[in-house]
Amino acid sequence: MKTIRLTALILFCAFLLAARGAAAVDYYVDSDYGKDSYDGLAPYSPWATLSKVNAFRFLPGDRVLFARGRQWRGSLQLQSGAEGAPIYYGGYGEGAKPKFLGSLPLNHESCWESAGENLWVCFEEAVPAFGKWDVGNIVIDGTRAAFKRWRKEDLKAQDDFWYDITGDKRIYYYSDENPGKKYDRLEAAVSKYVISHSGVSYAVVDGFDVRYGGSHGFGGGDVSHYMIRNCDISWIGGGDQGRGGGEGGRVRFGNGIEFWGQADDCLVENNRIWEIYDAALTNQGTGGNVESNITYRGNVIWNAEYSFEYWNGAGSQTKNILFENNRCYDAGFGWGHVQRPDPNGRCIMMYSNGAPTENFVVRGNTFSNATESLVRVDFTPENPDWPDKTLTLDGNRYFNGDGRLFFRWRNDQNYTGAQFDEFRTKTGKEKHGAAALPEKTLEQIKD
Repeated sequence: MKTIRLTALILFCAFLLAARGAAAVDYYVDSDYGKDSYDGLAPYSPWATLSKVNAFRFLPGDRVLFARGRQWRGSLQLQSGAEGAPIYYGGYGEGAKPKFLGSLPLNHESCWESAGENLWVCFEEAVPAFGKWDVGNIVIDGTRAAFKRWRKEDLKAQDDFWYDITGDKRIYYYSDENPGKKYDRLEAAVSKYVISHSGVSYAVVDGFDVRYGGSHGFGGGDVSHYMIRNCDISWIGGGDQGRGGGEGGRVRFGNGIEFWGQADDCLVENNRIWEIYDAALTNQGTGGNVESNITYRGNVIWNAEYSFEYWNGAGSQTKNILFENNRCYDAGFGWGHVQRPDPNGRCIMMYSNGAPTENFVVRGNTFSNATESLVRVDFTPENPDWPDKTLTLDGNRYFNGDGRLFFRWRNDQNYTGAQFDEFRTKTGKEKHGAAALPEKTLEQIKD
């Protein structure tokens, strides 16, 4: 009898799961009015937290809808759908895009105690422990960045800060008064992905506001059949990759959207991306991966060190990458440029490419202003077809003020705007390109 009842229960549960899979479900999340004890199945019974969303197992075709005008702190882990039935992450209701913050707020006087003349330390009790996660940046009033230092003794100027990652896990801040009193808002960006797409396939993210992450805005590897569209991504990066407290290479995180390693059939379109420590958009990796069928189009980018960065290692393969109709402004003019050990502002940044490459196309974009050069493409001896035979540059519009370089090509060939025709003749690139002012200013298009 017990066996019969147990079998019946299993069959009934299987029926419910099948029924749920056949009819996709909408789930609602509201950080102000929701409760995780609710069922999440209607706007009047929404969940509240990212923890609840991350722990729940969604089925293909489900939609996860976040209330517009609300915000969440922490990291959202995306989940996979299936062919023809992606999991959709978006917003509902009226107001601003749902906001996802990878930061902890430190804008109250009670967060800080004096640690000496003009030196303040964050109370351990004031915020949850940062632990192993570095503090990559502190954003002041949403408009500028504090200056990350690597040793306590280097704190000498207003808004210098240091995070003691190998010691007491506390932030030290140089200020002429309590930082929580001096500023309306301080956001300490923790070095985790704000949105993690690691291992995800068949998913769509639509209309999020992602900011204040110390690592990447969207990050992770092994992704496929994935779309990111209509998002705002800002104030990203700065965390110490080695977590050595300054004792290592002092290489810092910071990409707006990164596809690391294996990636296939990804679309990134109509996003606005600004104030990024490293690259606004990038697919990159070391040996053994395939990066294929990735399209970036219609995005507006400004104040990132690189608007678009690409590199890949020997033993990998790259094919069918399209960077099209994007508008890229002011590369290297962002918050991180003056803090970098390697200031290197470029709209297009392509380091060594050891991966055999097919059909890599950059066309129809606007590249306006970069601190070093608008485009840098390096030659890699083990991949002799790159960039001459396997990279297409055509139909792009270029402008760089104050006589700065347009192209750094194959490691040692430099071209200014006055040498644009010479570049076309020697490289065979940009048959339909133009050296000209952008058709619209940044102010005309970013809002």
